[in-house]
Amino acid sequence: MTRQRARILRSQAGMSLAEAVVAIGIFGIALLGLNTLLISTIRTSELARDTATARFLAVHRLEQIKNARYRDGNRDGWLDPNDACTDIDEVIPANWFDEDYGEVDLLNGTRFNYRSCAAIPDIKQSGIKVTRADYDLSTAQGRHDWEVNHAQYAKFRREVYIVDSADYTDAIVRVTLDGPRADSRDNVIVETESPSAANPATNYVKYVLVRVKWKDSHGQVHHVTLSTEKAFYIPEF
Repeated sequence: MTRQRARILRSQAGMSLAEAVVAIGIFGIALLGLNTLLISTIRTSELARDTATARFLAVHRLEQIKNARYRDGNRDGWLDPNDACTDIDEVIPANWFDEDYGEVDLLNGTRFNYRSCAAIPDIKQSGIKVTRADYDLSTAQGRHDWEVNHAQYAKFRREVYIVDSADYTDAIVRVTLDGPRADSRDNVIVETESPSAANPATNYVKYVLVRVKWKDSHGQVHHVTLSTEKAFYIPEF
């Protein structure tokens, strides 16, 4: 075989085993990098989706509370909370209870017991949790509503915190929460200062905070907290 012929055969030869192993190793490293990027993208997408849902749940509850009513015909609501016909305060914990994981329900809305007082109808007496028992699971629609509702919201816990300025002698400057604790309520931190012209004490302001928690697929706890000050206009009867 001539030298020229040998060179031609060598140039047409396939990859050696060593070259194949090196190529497979490089390809595997590239795939590993892509896999890591894919996992990171999925987690980021999951967090963004859950954060948006949690914010929606917080806004939903906060808007309901902001639309609640307060009337104090004889201006003694903080002294006479049991006077049903002159003191109407719907922003109380009994009306806006915490909802644990698996309890958040929006399909049936928020249900309440109502009463009428001094010719004012539909005063919220107390909140009612909607549970699995409230769905008609004997029908396809009832089962569908239950499954859809809990597929969307079962991972979320929604907590409501109400701080009444009437409970404090000094003016409230700031209301915050610590935590978050995964499976229980957080602590409320109320900062106060002596009343002044710039920050007077008042008996007619409530500070409302709504915190929504959830656990991601790795068990890490996240939360969204929204807050508002609800100042009440006290009308004369």
